[in-house]
Amino acid sequence: MKLIKPPALGPGARLAIVTNASALTASEEAVERGYARLRARGFEVVEAANCRTEVGHTAGAIRERVKALHACFRSRKVDGILNFWGGYQSHQLLEHLDLDLIRRRPKAFIGYSDTTALQVALLARVGLVSFSGPAGISFAKPTVPDFTWEHFERVLVRGEAGVALGTAAEFSDNPWFKDPEGKMRFEANPGWKIYRGGEARGPIVGGNLGTMLLLAGTPYWPKLKGAVLFVEEDESERPETVDRMFTQLRHMGVYDQIAGMVVGRFSRAVGFKDGDTLEKILDDALRGHRFPVILDADFGHTDPLLTIPLGVRCRVSTKKPEIVLEEAAVTRG
Repeated sequence: MKLIKPPALGPGARLAIVTNASALTASEEAVERGYARLRARGFEVVEAANCRTEVGHTAGAIRERVKALHACFRSRKVDGILNFWGGYQSHQLLEHLDLDLIRRRPKAFIGYSDTTALQVALLARVGLVSFSGPAGISFAKPTVPDFTWEHFERVLVRGEAGVALGTAAEFSDNPWFKDPEGKMRFEANPGWKIYRGGEARGPIVGGNLGTMLLLAGTPYWPKLKGAVLFVEEDESERPETVDRMFTQLRHMGVYDQIAGMVVGRFSRAVGFKDGDTLEKILDDALRGHRFPVILDADFGHTDPLLTIPLGVRCRVSTKKPEIVLEEAAVTRG
């Protein structure tokens, strides 16, 4: 399948905010803070019609969420689509998507967490390059690290080739909305861990692991032969559930197919500890496989965040170490 790269987000690009899973229930102060920051960077911001709708635990019924997403892809006044956040049930939309519409009107589709279901499915069924990266909530937090902005703009705005997915000097893991002062607390970043050395080249596939695994055995599961798998998980998981997911990948034969793997930084809330570490889980899940594996990369449910284009080829080397995008992820008119 031919890869479809969306247009770059040029000057004055209009971003449509969408909620394909949970409704937009963040405080108005936080929402406006995020929108103001995007406007300050030259973007226009509009909300999809269903964003504030709450039907049970979702942002409207399936038909409402599908209609809103289709309207964003259809509109010639919308240049990119930014998911405000994830939640649950984005995958409910899959069988109702107008894939021909999305193929005809490709746009930058950006977000993380539960959005993975749509991103991976659109790569598998349409060939659309989408972007695992900051969501609307990322820009609404008390602090948006320069690292997050830098990679967002290099990949999506300037459309550079050869972007190195670097390591931030600092990271934040605290739930700022529970902080007595409403602040994000940053600390020195020790950098990547090399679980297994080596080099790999291949297209990037992945996102939130548990969400991606919802697609197993469906027509929306991606081709993984020769891919570099990027995976992350949120703070609600525990070592035993993380173990279950990596073991499922083994049983599905994923490790027989991929060329390498990059794992995003886990929140401390997951609870890894001596004797029950991520490395121990991988010792069991990856036995017999020799591809390179990097841990604690800057994506997932901590900050800052890389912008990772799914479908684009990358080069992974643990010698420097480095992860480099081998091509631009967007087209320029």
